Amino acid sequence: MRLSAAAIAITLLTAVTAAEAAELTVKAEMKQVVEPASNVLFSVGGDADPANGPDAAKIPDARWKEAADAALKLKEVAAKLNDAGRAKAGPEWRGFVKDFADESATALTAANGKDGAALSTAANALSDTCSACHAKFKPQTAD
Repeated sequence: MRLSAAAIAITLLTAVTAAEAAELTVKAEMKQVVEPASNVLFSVGGDADPANGPDAAKIPDARWKEAADAALKLKEVAAKLNDAGRAKAGPEWRGFVKDFADESATALTAANGKDGAALSTAANALSDTCSACHAKFKPQTAD
């Protein structure tokens, strides 16, 4: 099998990004990985929501793939948030992380199944979880 230069570059970029993400602080990972990935999910979830009209079903395959890739990134981040040195103390943090992981997994399933209603629901639940966690744990700063 012969790989194109673009495929090789994407593979290397993904490997570097994953390795770099392993070294990021929670704050940096939220900014560099979670924020852009969740924005993709929120965008595609809104576009695919059947409540937004008949065009919702016309999401191109590339957008579904973007949503699935974003959900997978979020799921991977969630899996590491309870690691030593990254976790906040207490059951409330663990509850938010569990919800984040579950909602990311649901979004991944929905995106892979091209299920607009399920993706929209998962994206909305994820947004609510993020907001609640940030209200409790994110320092209120200008950045």
